[in-house]
Amino acid sequence: MTNCKTTHNCSNCPTRETTEWRDLSENELTRLDETKRSRLMGPGETIYFQGDQADGIYCIQSGLVGLRYVDEDGNSALIRLCDKGTTVGYGALLSKQPYATSAEILTPSVVCFLKRSIVSDMLAKNPKVGERFLQHSIKDLSESEGDYARSLTKTVRLRFLHLMMVLYERLGYLNENGDPTVELPILRREIADLLGAQPESISRLIRKVQDEGLLQFNGKLILYCDMNKVQQEIGIT
Repeated sequence: MTNCKTTHNCSNCPTRETTEWRDLSENELTRLDETKRSRLMGPGETIYFQGDQADGIYCIQSGLVGLRYVDEDGNSALIRLCDKGTTVGYGALLSKQPYATSAEILTPSVVCFLKRSIVSDMLAKNPKVGERFLQHSIKDLSESEGDYARSLTKTVRLRFLHLMMVLYERLGYLNENGDPTVELPILRREIADLLGAQPESISRLIRKVQDEGLLQFNGKLILYCDMNKVQQEIGIT
């Protein structure tokens, strides 16, 4: 993790309106600026480890972060992707429990750290901050329930195509030929983790969507050859 000289402060942070800090006064935002630590982190680095005690929370200002869970037998699975505007580690901080997952950097990211004492003080002095964290908890629970429901009611193919669209929404760009493109930040077996599928099933599925002309996988690059058909298949019109 390296120090990062940011050109923004909390008042004009481009992602603040999606965070728990959107209701703070200018004085409170100034205090955050004076106490937060911003870091530029690279792929493969870890923000915090599963089982560590929470000493603060982390706001993702830019980039993509993966939450990884390791069970008692040492089996590891990537269970969620978090992008800019997301606060991670808040559940452990508020519950005073160890982190339930590890948070890993997947793409170059700027991450801001707020220590426990500052967060606790903000919660005590501004009830709206607590309300925002409650809303965040409800949203996370709803998303988890939605993921579980999709795993029961949607085919692996639909879940896979949905994930491809999520990745494009968060990381997509047009290449030199004007083709929608994503540089895949995770391994194919981690795609299987996120979808609750076997890696062999994902490999077969990738070959099938390539044969159908929907997507093209070139190493870590994904080309969206027929974006309209992908959107139609998952119900985006």
